[in-house]
Amino acid sequence: MSAEDLNRLLPPFYLGLDFDARRARFGCAVSDESIIRYCSGLNTDQAVVVGCCGPAGLVAAIELHPLSSSWDDAELAIAEAVTTDRIMILGHLLQLAAFAAGKRGCGALVISLGAFERDLLRLLRGMSRVRVRGDSARVELDEYARLQTLSTAR
Repeated sequence: MSAEDLNRLLPPFYLGLDFDARRARFGCAVSDESIIRYCSGLNTDQAVVVGCCGPAGLVAAIELHPLSSSWDDAELAIAEAVTTDRIMILGHLLQLAAFAAGKRGCGALVISLGAFERDLLRLLRGMSRVRVRGDSARVELDEYARLQTLSTAR
C-alpha cells in the first residue's frame, strides 16, 4: 500500500476492529487514540503493508516490519475483519507479503503465535519451512520468496 492508501484506509480499518481483533493484532487492548497515533507513524520506507479491500474498505491487512536495517528478518502482523473467503484472502495476502519481503532480501518472517489459528499456520507451512519456538514461529522464505522473481524473469 502506498503512503496515501495507508493514511486513507488503515486507520478506519483498525478503528473498526472489535476488542478481540485489536488484541490479536497489537498483542493487547489498544485505544482509538493509540491506533490513530500508530497509523500516523507508519513509514512506507520502514514497513510494508498489503491489504485486501472490500466495498466498505479494508477487510484484512498484513504488515511487515524489518527486524534490522538490512531486512534479513521481518516481523509479520495480521489484522482481519473477514467474514467470507477468509482463508483464500489471507492466503493471497501472505503470498504478497512473502514476495514483498523477498524483494527486500528478507530471508525469514517472525510471527507471534498468539494471533494465529491452526489454519493460518497451515497456510504458512504450505509456503515454506516453519519453526515454532515457544509463542513465536519463524517462516524461512528462501525458496518461496524467489518464486515470484523466477516467474517474472521469464
